[in-house]
Amino acid sequence: MLQSVEEVSIPLVAWTLADLRRVPHLPGAFFLKPERVQEELAALPGWRGVANYRGIDQVRRFPTAEVASAFAGFVSTFAQEAGQLCLVVQNAEHVTVTLTGRHPGGAFGVTRAVLDFVNRLA
Repeated sequence: MLQSVEEVSIPLVAWTLADLRRVPHLPGAFFLKPERVQEELAALPGWRGVANYRGIDQVRRFPTAEVASAFAGFVSTFAQEAGQLCLVVQNAEHVTVTLTGRHPGGAFGVTRAVLDFVNRLA
């Protein structure tokens, strides 16, 4: 018996931490459990869980705003090419990178792909 597959489109608008808190987790093994995310983050200096571990973020400080801007552009392009949901915010010489995964059903959470992206970013 053939099953149909629905196409899921991900909007290109920015999401906020409030969005992450509002969407419930789906049951199952798609997202990593918060305990597993904590273990992985222990090996990734500067990264922390946000929104009950539905996302992770890191704040980096650079010598100048120009260097910070170059890094922000790099991360944005890299995330887009990798298909990774990413929010990059620059404030002068500080850059905040927030990452999450998204289930086709619409829920957010940290996946193995998110952590793999962080490792490639380091």
